[in-house]
Amino acid sequence: MTIRRPSISLYSIVLIMLFLAIGFVTLALTSQSVGRQLFKYNLESFEYKRSNNYLQSIQSTAVLLDNLQYHLSYTCDNEDISELERASYYSSNIRNISLTTNSGKICGDRTNLSQMYGSPIKKIQLNNDLAMVANANNSESILQYSKKVVGGVITIDIEKQPIDALLVNTCDNCWVQTIEHDGITLYTSNTENASKTLFKQPAVNDQQLKNTMEPIISRPFYKKASITYYITPQVITDYRARIKPFLLLVLSGLIFIVLIMLYRRYRSTSIIKYLILNAIKQNHLVPYYQPIIDAEKHLTCGYEVLIRWETKKGKVILPDEFIPQCETNGVITPLTFQLINTVARDIHKLESLHGKTLPYYFSINISASVLQDPELIDITRSALAHYHIAPHNIAFELTERSPIDNIEQAEKNCQKLNAMGVQIKLDDVGNGHCDLLSLQRLQATTIKIDKVFIADIGSSNANTIIKSLAAFAEQAEVEIIAEGIETQQQAEILLDIGIRYHQGFLYSKPMPFDLLINDKHFNV
Repeated sequence: MTIRRPSISLYSIVLIMLFLAIGFVTLALTSQSVGRQLFKYNLESFEYKRSNNYLQSIQSTAVLLDNLQYHLSYTCDNEDISELERASYYSSNIRNISLTTNSGKICGDRTNLSQMYGSPIKKIQLNNDLAMVANANNSESILQYSKKVVGGVITIDIEKQPIDALLVNTCDNCWVQTIEHDGITLYTSNTENASKTLFKQPAVNDQQLKNTMEPIISRPFYKKASITYYITPQVITDYRARIKPFLLLVLSGLIFIVLIMLYRRYRSTSIIKYLILNAIKQNHLVPYYQPIIDAEKHLTCGYEVLIRWETKKGKVILPDEFIPQCETNGVITPLTFQLINTVARDIHKLESLHGKTLPYYFSINISASVLQDPELIDITRSALAHYHIAPHNIAFELTERSPIDNIEQAEKNCQKLNAMGVQIKLDDVGNGHCDLLSLQRLQATTIKIDKVFIADIGSSNANTIIKSLAAFAEQAEVEIIAEGIETQQQAEILLDIGIRYHQGFLYSKPMPFDLLINDKHFNV
C-alpha cells in the first residue's frame, strides 16, 4: 500500500491567508502606527502616479510645441499671441504659456504673468528644459517647461496635478509638501499657517524642517529634486476615521468567508464521519486478502488484510480514498476494532471448513493512534477467545501515515501483543514516519519494503536501498517482505538479493473472503 505523505492543503493555505488578512485589518482599525503606514503607502502610490502624470504632460507638450513653433512669426504681434492663446486653450496640459523671442520680446496668454511668481524668483532647475518655480507667496510649486524653438524660447507652466484626496479632505494647516534641491525649498499648502501648526514657528527652512519633524514620505523627483511630505497626527486620525467604515466592511466580509469555510468543513467532516460510521454499522467496510508468497518454496505463508468500502450500489472504494478521512475524523479506531473481529470470524470459518488450525498469519493494517490505544489488547484477546483461533493467525502491520505520539504506550501494547503470540510488522519501511529504532522498541518481527522501491528496482539507488534493508534484516534476524511486485523480472532480482517473501499483482490481487476459499494459493 502506497503511503501518501501529509501535505498542506489548499484549504489550509486559504484559511491561513484569511486569518492573516483579518489580523491586518484589525490592526489597521486599532493601531495608529498601522494607520500611519497605510496612509504612507497610499500617499506614496498617489505621488508616484502624480509624478508620472507630470512627465506625460511634459511629453505631450513637447510634441505640441514642435508643431506650434512653425506657426509663429516671433514678433509677439497679435497673431503670435492668438496662436499662444489657442494652444493654451486647446491643451489641458498648459496652465499658461509665454514666448521670449531672440530679440528679447516677451508675450503670452497672460498679461500679468510676472505677478504669478515671487520676487526674486525661487527656482529649482531640474535640467536645461525643466524647472520647479515657486508662486508669489511660495505656497505652490509650479512645474515649468521651456523649449528652445526656431525664433526664441517658449515657456509653459504645466497644469497642476490634483492634490491627493487624502490631503484635500483634511485641514489646510495640517500638512506641508516641500520640493528641495541644492539649498532651495519650495512649498505646497498654506505654508504660513501649516508651518505654525506643524513646526510651532511662523517660517521654516530646510534644516529646521529636518530638525523639527520626521517626514512621512520623501521621494526623488526627476532625479535631482526630492518631494517631502510633513503631516500632523490629526491627518492620520482623520484618515483612519474615513477608512474605518471600509475596513469594517472588509473585516465583516473576511469573517463571513472564514465562517462559511469552517461551517462547510465542519459539515463536510460531519457527513464523512456519519457515512463511515454508518458503513461500519452496516458492515460495508469489508476485508480483502492478498497472499504473501514464499517465492523460493512457491508456498503461501500469510495474507495482508486490505479493507475496502463496498457501497450499496456495488462500487468498491479503495482505502487511500477514505482511510485518511477516518484518521482525521477519529473513526479509525472503531473501524480497526471491527476489522479485527471480522478477520477473526473469517479465520474461524476457514478453519471450520478445513477442520484444522491454519498455518497462515493474517496481517491487519493499524495506524499509530490505534497501536497506542490500550483497548487494542482487550479487543484482540476477546476476538481470539471468542472465535477460538490461535494468536499466530493474527498479526498487526503498522502503517506510517502518521507518527507515533506516545512511543512508550505503543511499546507497552506491543510487549503485551508479543506475549500473546501476536506479531508486529512495520509497513513501507523507508517511506514513512517509522525508523529502524521503532523496529527495536516495538519488537517487530517483519519489515516490508515499500513498492516505490520495487517499481524502480532496476536503478542503482533503489537496488542499494533494497540491499541495505536486506542486509539489516539478516543481521537483526527479522523477516523482510517486498510488496508491489508486478513482473517476473522484479521477483527474480529480489530473489537474487536474498528476499524470498513477495507480495503483489504478479501473484494475486486482493480478493474478498468468498474468493479466498477457492484461491489457488490457499493450501493447508
